[in-house]
Amino acid sequence: MRLTELRRRIDTAASKFEFIYREGTNRTYYIDNIQNLKIAVNELIKIGLLERKGFWEEVSFADYDSIQQGPADFHVILRDVEALKGSISVLKYWADQNISLNEEPDYINIKFPNIKDFDQLAKVSDQLRLAFSQVVCEYEGGQLEIVRFEQGSLWGVVKVGTAAMLVASLVWSGAVISKKIMECKHSYETYRNISARNELLEQLQKLAETEINNLIELEAKAIQDVHFAKENAEQLERIKNSIRNISELILKGTEIQPALTAPETVQNLFPDFSKLPLIESKVKKLPQHD
Repeated sequence: MRLTELRRRIDTAASKFEFIYREGTNRTYYIDNIQNLKIAVNELIKIGLLERKGFWEEVSFADYDSIQQGPADFHVILRDVEALKGSISVLKYWADQNISLNEEPDYINIKFPNIKDFDQLAKVSDQLRLAFSQVVCEYEGGQLEIVRFEQGSLWGVVKVGTAAMLVASLVWSGAVISKKIMECKHSYETYRNISARNELLEQLQKLAETEINNLIELEAKAIQDVHFAKENAEQLERIKNSIRNISELILKGTEIQPALTAPETVQNLFPDFSKLPLIESKVKKLPQHD
């Protein structure tokens, strides 16, 4: 999770966490404001400060605004609430002091894969340069400027100017190719495990390479058609290389995401990295003829 996202979740939880209760008849208690409390609780669960169990699980899924509790359960809940309030207060103070929310709509966020040495760092940095520098910088108004690295994390923030939608298209295509590569590897391993002949495995590998290259070609042409004014063979090759490098980076664990302040129309163009196996190409399929 990006630190800016963590900060926003903490801020939301702190603003919504208000425990309101009243005493009813027969020593019962009513806890009100459940829908606001639900928002806060779900944010705290997402950042790992709270577990979804017991009373918090009930709040997390509540579709009503009041919960009735007996005296014993209520006093246990009240004790937990007071402890949680203290934790939220400390966490918010730390976040306010250490995490900046200064993020512009034309920023992208890049999560580096786990890097163990300088050689790996150099390779990943070079792949990122190859993935974006030529294509983004030849786009009108596009730029690449490293804004900062978020402290205590593997996330870097890069300004891309007017090229946010182009970057989103490249990343989406890279994710599509990474999925296809994984599918081809799975098929290869399946055949190898059933002792397929070497000739068959070689043929399967060649077919996979051809399929991947054809898909990269289709993705690159679609990006060129949408984002650039005219066809250019050299430019097409640069887009293809960009897609290849991004797919390889994604397979290593890299994530490329939009700024939290980016318009929803831009955010929706980036793939959801938690659902990469479900991603589909946006390139229109050619109609099938009998």
